[in-house]
Amino acid sequence: MKEKAVIYARVSSLSQEKDGFSIPAQIDLLNSYAEKNNIEVVKIFDEAETAKQAGRTKFNAMLKFLSQHKDVSTILVEKTDRLYRNFKDYVELDVDRTRYKVCLVKEGVVLCNNSNSHEKLVHGLKVLLAKNFIDNLKEETQKGRLKKASEGYFIGQVPYGYKKLDTKTTVINSDTAPFVRRAFELYADGYSIEKVRETLKDEGYIYNKSSIAISKGHLHKMLKNVAYIGIIDFRGKFYEGKHEPIVSNELFNKVQRQFKKDYKPDKISKHNFAFTGLITCAECGCAITAEIKKGKYIYYHCTGYKKICSQKEFITEEKLIEQFDAAVRAVTISEKHFEYIKKGLRESFIDKKKYDLEHYDVMVKNVKKIQNRLDKLYLDKLDGEISTEVWREKHAKWTEDLEVLQSKISAYSKASKKYYEEGIKYIELLKNVYSIYSAQSNSEKAKLIKILLSNCKLRDKKLSYDYNKPFSYFVKNDQCHKKYPGCDSNA
Repeated sequence: MKEKAVIYARVSSLSQEKDGFSIPAQIDLLNSYAEKNNIEVVKIFDEAETAKQAGRTKFNAMLKFLSQHKDVSTILVEKTDRLYRNFKDYVELDVDRTRYKVCLVKEGVVLCNNSNSHEKLVHGLKVLLAKNFIDNLKEETQKGRLKKASEGYFIGQVPYGYKKLDTKTTVINSDTAPFVRRAFELYADGYSIEKVRETLKDEGYIYNKSSIAISKGHLHKMLKNVAYIGIIDFRGKFYEGKHEPIVSNELFNKVQRQFKKDYKPDKISKHNFAFTGLITCAECGCAITAEIKKGKYIYYHCTGYKKICSQKEFITEEKLIEQFDAAVRAVTISEKHFEYIKKGLRESFIDKKKYDLEHYDVMVKNVKKIQNRLDKLYLDKLDGEISTEVWREKHAKWTEDLEVLQSKISAYSKASKKYYEEGIKYIELLKNVYSIYSAQSNSEKAKLIKILLSNCKLRDKKLSYDYNKPFSYFVKNDQCHKKYPGCDSNA
């Protein structure tokens, strides 16, 4: 009886598919592999979309199909980075915990419950590095956006009431700004959100062509937006904008007071505790929080937010650190493991290089495409074939698209540099994990713990946790199970 399988093929963006990248080639390769190995392909799943976040349509459809067809348990895929781009995907198909068998055809690796530990180790390491690269790329992209925001310019679309003349110049839109001003005035006078909507409509203000009245959600967001007093809000930080305010500071502040009529000040935490955000209560699932007692001792405990928890005991930070110390100390690496790590890094480097070339080529092509559009637009304006208004609108949009692409190319280069640095970092970390950890401050220890551990829970002052891949492969089995019953059973 033939083994039944599904094929999963993916390219990383729609533009890759349009430019002739590899979905058909992947499917041909996988069909050929199936034929040679007496495997029956029952369904093919392919998609071309970004996978920087979990939640891919066809990926999820494949998982659903597999759950509904218990006789199909094999997934044929070209290689690691075609299947995974993040740990959520990896957990969904964790070969240690599921019935799935994953054939990484180009890599010559078959992952299943019976796979060699070193194959799982190499695979886990490659997934870890891929995840870090995506995170670094996102971080570097945000840095470019932060620079623009800190200079006082809007990122992307401007708020209602403004319009862009080019990528940096934002001016008040005389058609929509009066709507904004009147909304602020009405709410400041004590009108409810619903009453503001009705009054604007009765007074003849039109929100847009498709909807005369603004939705309550959009109105609420508008009345909270600091952009209308000349401020740029980027990821919770505020910068003085280059644009002209639509409402005065006095009117804006009056509106904010209307939102908070009790005038109670927001609670502000004076302390940043190292291990908050890392642990949840094993009984009720609430966060574990911290507080200072007797002026200097830090204690951790369940917030009790759900009011159903019996965990009333406090644990000192010192006792908590002792348990984290033991968890880190349990991660050991042998010379044999070290050779597998180097193998994984080499293979990951080859995959990364190909991935870079594909993405870089697509971005460069798109830059040239937009530049050609801008050149033609300029000539059309000179020849009088388009109006000044059309020229401004298209020029602003395409110039912004060009800047975004150029910033992505720059971010890609920086993220790649970090990728190589982190490859070395993981070698050093795994060789000397406890000595590196023990020399750090508590806040730095917490960062390293996030890399090593997940699902940290506290019950009766005792920690349980899972080791993240690939670190679970280095944990001493006997030590792990004697002390940490919550540990990954396949460590």
